[in-house]
Amino acid sequence: MSKKIENHLDVFEDRYELHQAEGTTVYYQGIQNKETQARYEQINKELSNGYLETRIDLISSMDFSKLSLENRNLLKNLVNGITSEVGRALVGLAFLQLVIKAICPKQSIRLHKGSPRKGSFSWIEGISMRTIDSNYSTPFLRKHGLLNVNKFGVFTTRSLAENYPYSSLYKAEMRGSFDDWIAIVDALENEKMPAELGLCYLMALLKNKSDIFKELADKACFLASNSTIKDFRSYKKIIVDFFNSTGYSARAFEVAIHSFFQAMKENSLLQEFEIEPMSQMRSANKKHGNVGDVELTQNKIIIEAWDAKYGKPYLRDELEELRDKLLTHPETKIAGFIVNTSVDLRKDIIQRVKEINLEAGTDIYLFSFDDWIDFQTKDIAKEKLDKLGHKWLCAMVESLAQKRPDLAPIDEPCDEWINDIIRILEEKKKA
Repeated sequence: MSKKIENHLDVFEDRYELHQAEGTTVYYQGIQNKETQARYEQINKELSNGYLETRIDLISSMDFSKLSLENRNLLKNLVNGITSEVGRALVGLAFLQLVIKAICPKQSIRLHKGSPRKGSFSWIEGISMRTIDSNYSTPFLRKHGLLNVNKFGVFTTRSLAENYPYSSLYKAEMRGSFDDWIAIVDALENEKMPAELGLCYLMALLKNKSDIFKELADKACFLASNSTIKDFRSYKKIIVDFFNSTGYSARAFEVAIHSFFQAMKENSLLQEFEIEPMSQMRSANKKHGNVGDVELTQNKIIIEAWDAKYGKPYLRDELEELRDKLLTHPETKIAGFIVNTSVDLRKDIIQRVKEINLEAGTDIYLFSFDDWIDFQTKDIAKEKLDKLGHKWLCAMVESLAQKRPDLAPIDEPCDEWINDIIRILEEKKKA
């Protein structure tokens, strides 16, 4: 029986040999070669031309479902490892490495030191990450309130600057989620994580965790919980005004619908049913096992499922997708679509609903948002309905404020949503 070879790093006078399961990589010590100098210049040029500012403007419209669940969890775990005392430097370093790999995929992010001149330690294919960080990465993170790191950069944490390649064998004492960080490094080096998408996802996570966002989120929650509105209709109008006026209305529409069921549950109006956590991003499809964006279950069996369709009144293609899902989940008793406007109920739609009803044995409904609310609240007395309205607003705002991660795991940046709901609530308060 052959002996299993453990990961190890051999250090020689002129090189480092990193032995891992996927093979051996040799990193030579010495002044930068011309190819590395060219890559270093490219990275600095892109950053000086506003690369990071451009990317942060894009994150609210990016499809993060293209980033694997494994990669998303690595980045989430890294961010969640931040406490008041530890974890920030590692996140800042991972951010920098994602930036480098996104701009120049050929550049190794294990080699954090490099120089074209003699006199200091350097790898031939290494670059000065400290310089890039202090000139671009850390100032960007601080400017946008994404990460409270030392203004001189993450490399003031000396443990990040040891003369060894970044790998699982890097033995300096690291404070934070080391295993997640090094797994991200490995994934980037092995091309298992798309760097630019990972970078933008990390920006989104940091936006939702930043001190600035927390202050805004607390303000929004305070305004919602202290609202003096008395009637359900007025609460509903606030929520409709919100998802119709904010950015990425389709996702905000989903949050409004899901939070309505959260409020129903908290007001003991869902009987024995449980609410499934909100689908993350664009994942309500067969491969994720969902029937809809919002689902009620009993003993983990989907009983009721609804798909939010903002700006899509004609639902023929969606009906075919729903049919396929219902054949996989025949236990579903009620399913349908909720549109923010009137539903297009032309003859082919009505006929197809009847056919799928018979085939799947599920009651299928196509509702406008108003009709869906009426359907859900038809048996609720006015006093309870008015209380439900307040609870609904609070549930929606707390979901957007990242205060309900178990039921509403929202990965998209929420700052624009929070600013918009604050504006609406303050205007309502003045009126």
